[in-house]
Amino acid sequence: MCGRRRRETWRVGVSQGSAAAETNVREALAYGCKILALEGQGDIIWGHVTLRTPENPEKLYMKPAAMGLEEISASDLITVDLDGKKVDGERPRHSEVFIHTEIMRARPEVDCVVHTHPPHAVAFGSTNRPLLPVGHEGSLFAGGLPVFSETTDLIVTRELGEALAGTLGGSNAVLLQNHGLVAAGGSIAEAVMTAVVLERACRVQMLADAMGGARAWTDPEEALAKKKRIYHKQALEQAFEYYARRVRALEARGL
Repeated sequence: MCGRRRRETWRVGVSQGSAAAETNVREALAYGCKILALEGQGDIIWGHVTLRTPENPEKLYMKPAAMGLEEISASDLITVDLDGKKVDGERPRHSEVFIHTEIMRARPEVDCVVHTHPPHAVAFGSTNRPLLPVGHEGSLFAGGLPVFSETTDLIVTRELGEALAGTLGGSNAVLLQNHGLVAAGGSIAEAVMTAVVLERACRVQMLADAMGGARAWTDPEEALAKKKRIYHKQALEQAFEYYARRVRALEARGL
């Protein structure tokens, strides 16, 4: 490479539908899975991520079932359609595919959906309390973080997926009561980093609660300003790239 910096696969400009686009998107999704694992969002073999395919927005690449987030490579991914049917890939499909298909169906601007079970988000989602912008992290969810409470069970039907998509509405994330989180974004970087920041926001507020509860937090107007200033699209892409470098460094050391 003669000292030239590697171009990140999720930002390379390629023609829609080309083989290069397909390779880049699959690699980006694999990185997203590993980043979530690095941030403690792995739950043994549970949790999943989808990303629209470059050749057809009604098909999604998906992390397969029976594998941990940290294990995923581009070749492991399966492809599903918006009806939840597996149309390509050797590995099994997650039963909660309808989380992804129904959000993608309702939100054509969303290209990536993350569903994980990180401990602070699960615990905080059980409290029926609003997420406050105690630290910068909470500002990403200025305007309110919805909570899905229709069931704490798995989202294994289209009807439950539709209900979840309705609760999410136009938001970037939703807590599933006693279950986990769902994050949505227009790119792999936006969705993955939204999931990462949400877990951190829940943890910060729970730390404040452990000391008697937050006495001060950012007001709504300033929180919206911080959201635009701190968590804009380019910043989320840069954060994703930072984590991807960490993943590569660990892999280079055989870890």
